[in-house]
Amino acid sequence: MSVTAAASSGRTPSERTPAAVLFEGARVIVGDGERVIDDCGIVVRGGLIEVIGPRDALGAGPARQTVCLAGKTVIPALVNPHGHIGYWKGAGADAANFSTDNVLDHLRRLAYYGVGVFQSLGTDRDDTEVRIRDRQRKGDLEEGLAVLFTAGAGIVAPTPGSGNGGPFFAADAVHEATSAEDARRHVRALAAKNVDAVKFWLDDRHGAKARLQPDVYQAIIDEAHTHGLKAAAHIYTVDDAKAAIHAGADILAHLPRTPAPDRELLDLVTTRDVAVFTSMSIQRPDGDGWLDDPALADLMPAEAIADLRTRIKSNAPQPLFDTTEAYQRMESTLRTFVDAGVRVVFSADTGLLTQIPGFAEHRELEALVAAGLPPLVALRCATRESAALLGIADRGTLEVGKRADFVVLSADPLQDITNTRRIESVYFQGRPVDRLGIRDRVRGATE
Repeated sequence: MSVTAAASSGRTPSERTPAAVLFEGARVIVGDGERVIDDCGIVVRGGLIEVIGPRDALGAGPARQTVCLAGKTVIPALVNPHGHIGYWKGAGADAANFSTDNVLDHLRRLAYYGVGVFQSLGTDRDDTEVRIRDRQRKGDLEEGLAVLFTAGAGIVAPTPGSGNGGPFFAADAVHEATSAEDARRHVRALAAKNVDAVKFWLDDRHGAKARLQPDVYQAIIDEAHTHGLKAAAHIYTVDDAKAAIHAGADILAHLPRTPAPDRELLDLVTTRDVAVFTSMSIQRPDGDGWLDDPALADLMPAEAIADLRTRIKSNAPQPLFDTTEAYQRMESTLRTFVDAGVRVVFSADTGLLTQIPGFAEHRELEALVAAGLPPLVALRCATRESAALLGIADRGTLEVGKRADFVVLSADPLQDITNTRRIESVYFQGRPVDRLGIRDRVRGATE
C-alpha cells in the first residue's frame, strides 16, 4: 500500500500491522519427535509463528511485547482425533447428559487442559455436534474453545431382539444399517452435512452382538471415499483389523489386541498407510491413584472424584472386555507398530468410563510412555501425527507459519510425562486462554 493509500485508509502503518509478541526463555518441544530448542524465542504475529529458534539467534528485531517463559517448557497444543463429546457429567457418561450446553462445556474443559482440537467420533445426536462445529467455523462461538470436528452419527449392525453393539452410552444415537444400500444412504446424508469422517463399529462385542456384514461395511467405506471422507473402523481383533483394511478402511480406532499382530497385518497397515489409534488409557488397569492429581481437581468436584473412585474400586467402569493380559498385549502391539513404522496416532477415546474430558488426553500420554514410547515420540503422536490425520496443516508443530497454539508447562515432560498436567497457561493463536474464567464458569455450573 502506498503512503497516500495508507493515509486515506485512516490508519497508520503500525495500526495496520499486527503487533508482534516475543515469548522467550522456555525449553520448546517442537512436536516432530526430534527437535527440542533450549532458551528459545518464539515471535508471534497475527496468531502465527513468525520466527522460532534459539533466543541468541533471533537478533534485536523491532520493538515488541515480551513474555518471559524462563524455566518453563512449551509443547504444541494437543490434538485428539478420537473421543465422544457431550456425554460426560459428574463421574460418568450417560445419554441423558447430552446437550448443546454440555458439548460447549467440554470444549472449554479441553481448552483448559491444553487440547486445541478434538474430533467426536460417531456419537452425535440430532446433528447437535454438526451445528456447534458449523457455528464455530463461522466465528459465532466464544474464543478460547477447543476446535470441534465431528463424524456425526456412526454406523452399527442391528442386533435382533437386543440393543446394538455400538457405544453403550449412545446406542440409540448411532445408525443401524439394515443393508448395504441403507448404509450408503446414511453416508450420503452424513456427507451432505460435511462431516469430518465416517465411523462404523465392526466387532461383535465378543459374540454378544450382531456384526456388520462385509457387503455393508464395504459399502460404508466406498461411499465415504466417494465423498472424500476417511472411514474409521472400531475393531478389537487382528482378524477384524485385516477385514477392515482389505475393505479400504483408513483408520483403526483401536489397537488390535488378540492375538498379537502377524506379518500380514503389519504389511497391510504399512503399505496402505492406515492410521492406528492408540486408545490405551481407557483400557489401562492403573487403579485410582491418578484421581489424586491436583490438576484433576481444578475442574472436577471432590464429590465426583470420590464417586468415580468408588466405582473404580468396585470395578463399575470396567475396561472394555479386557484383562491385564490383554492390556500387556496392547502395549506389546504398540511397540511393534511403532518399530515397524506404522502410522500410530494419539487417541484418548475421551468421554466415557474413566476418560474425563481434557484430563484423559494426559492419561493417554502417560499410558504411551509407560508402554515404552519415548516422551518425544508420544508427544509427536499427540500433536503432529494427529493434526496431519485431520488435515490440519497449520497446527501440530511449533514452526514458522504455523498457528501459535501451545501449552506452557511448569515442569519438563521429557523428565516425567505426567508433567504435561503441570499447566501454567494455554495459548491459541498466540492469545492466552482464560483458564481462570473457564475454571470459575465450570465450578459455578457444577455448584
